[in-house]
Amino acid sequence: MRLEAKELTGMISQLRPLILINWKEEGKWTFPHYLRSRVNQTKILQPLSLKNTVNSRFTYISNYLSECYVPLMALLQRKTADVIISWQMRIGVFYGLFKRLFHVLKPPIHIIQDFHIDLTQTRWLYRAKLSLMKMALPGIDFFCCTSTEEEAIYSRMFGIPRDRIVFLPQVPPPAYFEVPAYPRKDYIFAYGNSDRDFDTLIRAANDLKIKTVILSQRYQPKTPIPENVSIIRSRISEKDLLQWVASSRMVIVPLNDYRISAGQFCLLEAMSLGRPVVVTRNMATLEYAVHRQTALFYQAHDSRELAEHIQYLWEHSETAEEIGRQARQACRRLNNQRMTALSHLLERCAAITQKGEN
Repeated sequence: MRLEAKELTGMISQLRPLILINWKEEGKWTFPHYLRSRVNQTKILQPLSLKNTVNSRFTYISNYLSECYVPLMALLQRKTADVIISWQMRIGVFYGLFKRLFHVLKPPIHIIQDFHIDLTQTRWLYRAKLSLMKMALPGIDFFCCTSTEEEAIYSRMFGIPRDRIVFLPQVPPPAYFEVPAYPRKDYIFAYGNSDRDFDTLIRAANDLKIKTVILSQRYQPKTPIPENVSIIRSRISEKDLLQWVASSRMVIVPLNDYRISAGQFCLLEAMSLGRPVVVTRNMATLEYAVHRQTALFYQAHDSRELAEHIQYLWEHSETAEEIGRQARQACRRLNNQRMTALSHLLERCAAITQKGEN
């Protein structure tokens, strides 16, 4: 029998979530605030750290190792929670492994918030990691991913029932919608470190002779850098990053492969700031934008198609700005979609907890 909304709300309010993270949370994170608006009690388990700046190295090491010891701490505290939410995948895998190792396959319910696989990897080390992950699967109850295509792929790959895989849309930081408008400057901007294909962007920029700025600490060029391309290798503040994005004529998100779920967060950041974006098609980015309405898509490694999109937006600035405006509005709607997905997941957790089915 379907539960009434009022009854569901009461059940959700009784949940006791425990969130596992690998950074030091200082009260600025919006997700716990959302949970506290729905439940009576929310706790966060985070890395050990020392306030003294002299011990920053200890804090760095602690954060790195936390993906192993925070799940162990959660296992010891499991009787104080109904739901464990592992924010990073490695934390979730370790918690799932510990549950199996110590034969703890009962409540609390365990959710991985960011479940993703690199489908292009064939190295033995990555295959070994996948084997460990498969061992952890019985210790995971719900898997959240960032696209609907991933739902189907992971269900087939690992035999996970579709009703246990949840598409949880990513959203840009709410503060990005409050950033004041910056004067436009004549350059295109790209940034990021993971799964980026800046070489294709450089080939496209070389043909167009348009000023191009790339922000990346890890990028090692495989092609000569033309005079119109500059690379920022130092880390910059978030404020400076926002200014680089918001002042640009457009943002480029060049990615390596359709099968890698990457780039969607940079895409959303630029969209939330109202900038037109040219982005590589992959199974994640296609989830968040519509071609020629809220972004322009191109095929991975196709510098000619990328150059055509850049030139079109450069020569049609009014169209580019309109795409940016529509992108910003689309981003605003994403938050409601995410909250709806989270609410449905909490409802399922509440129902399972009440019935004692986990």
